[in-house]
Amino acid sequence: MKNRKIVFLLASTRAIYSIKRINGFISNGIDIEIYGIERENENSNADIYGKKIKVIARQKNGEQYLRKFLQNQAAIKRIIKSYDPDKTIFYSFGFALTLSLKLNRAKTYIYEISDILYGYNKFNSVRWIFKEIDRYLIKKSLLTVLTSDGFGDYLFGKNRPTNIIIQPNRLHPFFFDEQRPKIEQANNSVKHLIFSYVGLFRSPNTIFRFATIIGQEYPQHEFYFYGDSNLTNEVIRLSETYDNIKYFGPFKNPDELSKIYTNIDILVACYDAENLNERILEPNKLYEALYFNKPIVVSKGTFLSKRVRALGCGFEIDASKNESIICFINSLTDEELNKIHANIQKVQLEEMIDDNSKKIIHYIEEKYKLS
Repeated sequence: MKNRKIVFLLASTRAIYSIKRINGFISNGIDIEIYGIERENENSNADIYGKKIKVIARQKNGEQYLRKFLQNQAAIKRIIKSYDPDKTIFYSFGFALTLSLKLNRAKTYIYEISDILYGYNKFNSVRWIFKEIDRYLIKKSLLTVLTSDGFGDYLFGKNRPTNIIIQPNRLHPFFFDEQRPKIEQANNSVKHLIFSYVGLFRSPNTIFRFATIIGQEYPQHEFYFYGDSNLTNEVIRLSETYDNIKYFGPFKNPDELSKIYTNIDILVACYDAENLNERILEPNKLYEALYFNKPIVVSKGTFLSKRVRALGCGFEIDASKNESIICFINSLTDEELNKIHANIQKVQLEEMIDDNSKKIIHYIEEKYKLS
């Protein structure tokens, strides 16, 4: 992209999906700059593959949305003024930053959506307003990148603008050079299974409920937690209460994923489906489970459950109810696990691993003949 600079705006300086996207641009030799909001417990001296992140604000997680938005507005106004509008493309992660770009009359911007900010129940009464604003931001963008096809279904149905690309949050390109684990046939494995949650701890009503059931009812099985969040203390409490629940702390992604998945049998990713956002997202856990040949457990009635059903790569349950979890565990058989493993083997590596942002870069070059 000759004579063009991509300026990234991050809602969090440590968001894995943002870092992966930016690295794709860097590895393709594109001139970039990075600005970001520093959240609690993030490093103010952070960089991404040698590129320094310029912190535009330091904010706590949680409420005070209006104050944060106004703070971001002022910062983004200054950023826009410091670049030539005819030679700059702003790449924004999330609704709030993209709205700030538009309100400050950014000429050209790319919008990436990895969750629906207003997709939580507390926004129910005003969701329709935010949805219309979001649709407007997408239509006015140079390009909008959706990490779940479920977002496209929700926002536009079948009548989508042509400037939308679906770019699922797949595994890091690092894994193209790794040796994919081989599948071993299940043989009496259901007598001792290791279930696991890997990532940012969330959904205590489903994930933690599942782990608690294992702790209380199934001493022959185990549940492993890898990761952290503001719910870490609850995970530690569970591990101290039950001998067969274990907490292994945070981990490096992608470096330590292979080691983690070698130690588990079934990935539990049954997020609480109470909120709209959880019902329509497509988390990277699906692609981790596929690559590492692990059956995945997800929540019924979600976009993710449709994907799992189509691929035949796991199970869908109502993990908000104890009896549903117990029924699922009791019904597991080696034959069913082997069938799922066989289905997973049919999925090609290209469907599991990120393309290093090449599709996005190609779109920009073709659309505006920037190369």
